Amino acid sequence: MAINTLNNIENSMYRTAFKLQSVQTLCQLDLIDSSLIEQVFLHGSFWEARESSLSVHQLLQALQELFQRTKEGKSGEVNPRASELILSLLQMMYDSTGTGFLKILPVAAALIVLSGDSPLTKYRALFQLYAENNKGNYDSGARMTRKTLRNLLKDLQQIPTIVGESRTLCPVESAVRSCFKGALSQGIKEEKFLSWIQSEPLILLWLPTCHRLSATEMVTHPVRCSVCRTFPIVGLRYRCLKCLNFDICQVCFLSGLHSKSHQKSHPVIEHCVQMSATENTKLLLRMLRPALAPAERKEIINIKERNDQLEEEEIQELLSKLMDAFNLEKPSGPQSSVNKDLYGGAERVCKAFSALVDKITLPNLK
Repeated sequence: MAINTLNNIENSMYRTAFKLQSVQTLCQLDLIDSSLIEQVFLHGSFWEARESSLSVHQLLQALQELFQRTKEGKSGEVNPRASELILSLLQMMYDSTGTGFLKILPVAAALIVLSGDSPLTKYRALFQLYAENNKGNYDSGARMTRKTLRNLLKDLQQIPTIVGESRTLCPVESAVRSCFKGALSQGIKEEKFLSWIQSEPLILLWLPTCHRLSATEMVTHPVRCSVCRTFPIVGLRYRCLKCLNFDICQVCFLSGLHSKSHQKSHPVIEHCVQMSATENTKLLLRMLRPALAPAERKEIINIKERNDQLEEEEIQELLSKLMDAFNLEKPSGPQSSVNKDLYGGAERVCKAFSALVDKITLPNLK
């Protein structure tokens, strides 16, 4: 997306994630993994001096070595200027006064966060990088203290600022308190740190969001966007939990576009991967459940208690009852224009529901 398009994204967290994803792709950091970063920046004497600084020249040499190793392990072409681009970004983040020196710790953290690894792999690497009493190689005795967590979060906060999104950040101290809630000692183990950070605290919400955007770039959903009518939906898919059979593509959702029937205030569910016929049907029945008579609701509950081991005839019967509930009989006698409009709208809903039921592949629900 163009930068002007990214600025039109209403949600600040998605806007930040999209911008950082663009930076990641431009600098080809998505080709690098955290283990390679650790090999180049945190081996031997570098690990012992990880809280010291590197000159700009030393850092450029390390970045060039990083991409040289990346080039050896990747079949794709590496931009020869990638190391220079990253160096400029790192200077903007961690040497804004132009001293010519950058601390190793935040540099390594930024590279890990913008690498192509999964969020969990990044979280583990960050813990081992900042934890105290750590002798390297994923030491089980390492502990994250409030001080080291505070330093980590402050260092990571500089990353969104390079794309002009510092306003999305929340206070560091409140994040530290939430991480150490219930902790009885001065330091926490990796397990507790991972539990907290995987709950996606607001201060780092852009990080997993950026990963989801990258992971779903080529994912296609065999449904039509109910706003712009694009088919199929590519990338993230959003399904309204109030409107029947209403799907939104990520462009319309992030731009705040909606239709007459669907409003931005409606709750939606985000889908990163294709939904199976089973999942689509379960979601449909969950949406329709409040409208069903008590007998139908009881039947659905009983079916669920049988661990979803449904026979085809049982589902046929349930769908038949749903269809009966949606069948309309045209009122007899003269009708006002208002009533005709209401009936016409209800009729269109019924037809849409009937078409949806026709697409359900019953054998896949077993």
